Amino acid sequence: MLMTRQSVALLIVFSALILSSCTEKEKEVIKDAPSERVFNVKTVTAEEQNVFIEYRTVGYVESGLRVAVRPEVSGRVVKIFIEEGDRVSKGDPLLKIEDETYRLAVEEISSNLRQAEEDLENLRRIYERRKDLYEKDLIGKEEFENAKTRYEVALARVQSLRSALERAKLDLERTTVRSDISGKIERRLVSVGDYVTPQVKVFEITDTEDLRFVFRIPQEVRSRIREGSEVKVEVNGRVLKGKVFYISPSADPSRLFTVKARIRGDVSPGTYGEVSFRYKKVRAVSLPEQAVQLSQRQSFVWAVRDSRAVKVPVEVVAHREGEVLVRGKIRDGTKVIVEGFMFLYEGARVSEK
Repeated sequence: MLMTRQSVALLIVFSALILSSCTEKEKEVIKDAPSERVFNVKTVTAEEQNVFIEYRTVGYVESGLRVAVRPEVSGRVVKIFIEEGDRVSKGDPLLKIEDETYRLAVEEISSNLRQAEEDLENLRRIYERRKDLYEKDLIGKEEFENAKTRYEVALARVQSLRSALERAKLDLERTTVRSDISGKIERRLVSVGDYVTPQVKVFEITDTEDLRFVFRIPQEVRSRIREGSEVKVEVNGRVLKGKVFYISPSADPSRLFTVKARIRGDVSPGTYGEVSFRYKKVRAVSLPEQAVQLSQRQSFVWAVRDSRAVKVPVEVVAHREGEVLVRGKIRDGTKVIVEGFMFLYEGARVSEK
């Protein structure tokens, strides 16, 4: 049973009355009765301070860009350079397509181009001689025009073959499929021996340079955060810094606003985590965690007043490393018990260590 200060006072008065009405022998017996227990406790002095309260909630990582890689030429896959979960940089090779057909095409067009260039040089000389003779009226116009036409046709053929050679070389180069972005391989969709075409998706890559952490906040918190606000994101034990770049203009059916913050780190899209940011400033007292007790879903601390233990209800507003921030009827200078409160009761006599 808990004893109040009033109860203790009444007990003392009642005991005095009993002593006054007792015989000498009875008084000796009462004096030998055990005295009131004194609890030895350790205390700290409460000190109020202005502190920022952090708002915490859960969210998930998403990627701003996911690329589906498709080859630009057709052929059979002969080698794969990368696997799911691997990280790649822009331009890194992903797989190799059999290139014999494309290599032969380059060699054939190159040979045809060399012959065409030789023919062009011969026709150029003929054209220039015919032009000189025509200007001196030594040959007719028809003969000159024929030489000119043959030269122009040869020139067009050379230009066409040069363009064809560039395309053939590009196709040969494209038999090595490369990554368009820096990121993480999410899926590999082909194996060695598969025949692929420009319509076939071979890899999915997530852009790890553009990761976002998505979370939702209630209306009362909405006014405390804005675009550009810094947040702290914890995912799989990693603490990442983030900066808010999007806040939904309206709330969803649950009356929550969606917030997105850009982050950087070795985390995968779809991973869940926790975000925190400064929410508001309050006056609170910092105490060791063990000082705060819980009874019937109410938090309280034991304080010392006039050498007596007093239970003081408090509100826990935040947790920090080994400490809690509380608000309540605790002011600067209040002695709060941090050790020795086992078996304490309201009004118990205490002695500070």
